[in-house]
Amino acid sequence: MAIVEFRKADLERLVGRKLTDRDYRERIPMLGCPLEKIDRESVWFEIFPDRPDMLSLEGFARAVKHFLDIEKPKISYDLIWEGKELKVEKVRARPEIVAGIVRGIKLTDDLISSLMQVQEKIHETLGRGRKKVAIGIHDLDKIEWPLLYCEAGPDSISFVPLGDRKEMTLREICQAHPKGMAYGGILKESKKWPVILDSHGRVISFPPIINSELTKVTQKTRNLFIDITGTHLPTLEATLNILMTSFWERGCRLEAVRVGKRIYPDLNPRKLRLDLRYANKLLDLDLKPWELKPLLERMGLGYENGMVIIPPYRIDIMHQIDLVEELAIAYGYHNFEPKIPQIPTLAKRLERNEVIDRMRDLLAGFGFQEIMGAILTNEENEFEKMERPAIPCCETLNPLSSECTICRTSLLPSILKAFSQNKHNPYPQKIFEIGDILLLNPKAETGTEVRKRLSAAISDERINYSDLAAVLRGFMHAFGLDFSLRAVGEKAFIPGRTAAVFCRKVRIGTIGEIHPAILKKWDLEMPVVAMEIDLENILSYLTSQPQSL
Repeated sequence: MAIVEFRKADLERLVGRKLTDRDYRERIPMLGCPLEKIDRESVWFEIFPDRPDMLSLEGFARAVKHFLDIEKPKISYDLIWEGKELKVEKVRARPEIVAGIVRGIKLTDDLISSLMQVQEKIHETLGRGRKKVAIGIHDLDKIEWPLLYCEAGPDSISFVPLGDRKEMTLREICQAHPKGMAYGGILKESKKWPVILDSHGRVISFPPIINSELTKVTQKTRNLFIDITGTHLPTLEATLNILMTSFWERGCRLEAVRVGKRIYPDLNPRKLRLDLRYANKLLDLDLKPWELKPLLERMGLGYENGMVIIPPYRIDIMHQIDLVEELAIAYGYHNFEPKIPQIPTLAKRLERNEVIDRMRDLLAGFGFQEIMGAILTNEENEFEKMERPAIPCCETLNPLSSECTICRTSLLPSILKAFSQNKHNPYPQKIFEIGDILLLNPKAETGTEVRKRLSAAISDERINYSDLAAVLRGFMHAFGLDFSLRAVGEKAFIPGRTAAVFCRKVRIGTIGEIHPAILKKWDLEMPVVAMEIDLENILSYLTSQPQSL
């Protein structure tokens, strides 16, 4: 998830009217973008990974004016082609490239700020730190056509990188230039690296590292050339559509480029038939066909003859359930009325859940605050920041965000992430989570196994192993469980201040003081003592003992 900042004045100008405090605090967040912060000049919203089109100020304003019924959505876009061509050779390091042209732009401070932010946020989310997607933006009028996307040896070609005065080879850029040092690792396994050349053989871009000073964008720039390179063509196409349609919101004209054998961008809308019976069944509503069009238009979608018309920037809509969610948001979650299900049975809570609730109450009584971390995470948080070797795990197919690439195999990273996000709050901080992890299990029907775990931690200036060990002792005693501790060494914890937890002769977890090297990776300044316990064996035992419930 990404936090975006927008200046109120520019946002309201694009929306077309003054937005009230209620709009910012209550109505706009109903789109699925929680308000993080607001002051006199700016607002900050959290954008979920499924709506990358709202990462730009222009895309965000477009969604707001549709949702607030200020303007009807535009589904199709005018596109011209004046013969501009980008030839493509085989580039093994980054095999895919798309491009487009924007004309008639006026680079105001607000637009420059918006452009920089959306580029940065897309690189962080869709782009996975530029590994999957990297965007290059150039002054179109400084380019000599046609262009060529090809690969070159690290020492075979040189140019002046953006913001510099000295000509450097590709290798020198990766070794000495700040952008090269930051992103050069993406190309380290490749013998030849990607470049975009103009008709004179001059480098205009070295993706995904840096552009050339030759095509530098300035406040005098009126026309832009956009190149996007990467490894997954559908994501590149989606990114280009998001950028191009965002510029259209600023009144710019859009122009196509022939890239290899294809013309980009493809701004044709998609169509998906809506199953109204399915939608009404899931939402427990009785929507009529004539009620669908205004609801879908509030979400920026069109509707004709049973078909939902999806604009090119809405890459999140892929299935009927996505359309149902759009209807639910447009209808308003606050307008749904709770109903007693018409099912002739008596329900009762699972004993397992009763025990888990008792565990939550007990930890709250010990002064801990409960958090709920997302089951989707990424390799950096799960393994690199914990100095754990990467293990096979459940991966997300074609993730839209670099933050959500795998399912978590441990709760402890979620705990440390919560501490890192709350450094501004008073200490001591005591938090816990009882949640699911997902492990691969080839013997299971789905190939995966969901396990319930408990993780608890304390962060304070003066905290040590004994403080949390006392909590563990009280927790186990409250459920009548005998346990033992044995010294153990784990990289995430300080040697000599770590123990394995055993219950009923089975190791169920670990408790100890987090190693300073791990704290540094999470940007934590206060010591942390933490434990993680697998609850499955405990829950099985307790639910088989009626007297313990």
